[in-house]
Order: sequence, then C-alpha cells, then structure tokens
Amino acid sequence: MLLLTLSGCATFGNKTVAPVYPVLPADLTVCFNSQVPAPKAGSLSKGQVMALIAALRKSETEKTECGRRLIAFYESLAAT
Repeated sequence: MLLLTLSGCATFGNKTVAPVYPVLPADLTVCFNSQVPAPKAGSLSKGQVMALIAALRKSETEKTECGRRLIAFYESLAAT
C-alpha cells in the first residue's frame, strides 16, 4: 500500500498544460480543401485543355493566397 501511495508523488503538481490555439479561420480550411476535378477519361479537345489549364492556374493562385493568409495568421500568433 505504501508503494502505491508513493508511486503517484512523482508527478504531483507537475501537470503539463497543452497550449490553447485559436481556431483556424474557416475560409482557410475551405480554400485548402477545394480541388480542381480530374478531367474525364479519354481525349480532350483543345478548348477543354485550355479550360483545364485555366482552372488549374486559378486554383494555384487561390492556394497561394490561402498560404499567404495562413502565414499571416501564424505570424500574428507568434507576435503575441
């Protein structure tokens, strides 16, 4: 019984508290979750290829902006 009592003393008063982080802005989560759909199987017309390239470029630009906002969000946390 004495050993059971003493075994709990090693961590008494030494509780580690996990840091509390603010919630990630919802627009960032939505932005990073969006994807350009895969093209349909089979050959594509020149117009379809151009449309796919445009969609991919737009998505890349949006992801870059999301990344910049995420970095700014993180830096604002680090500054506090």
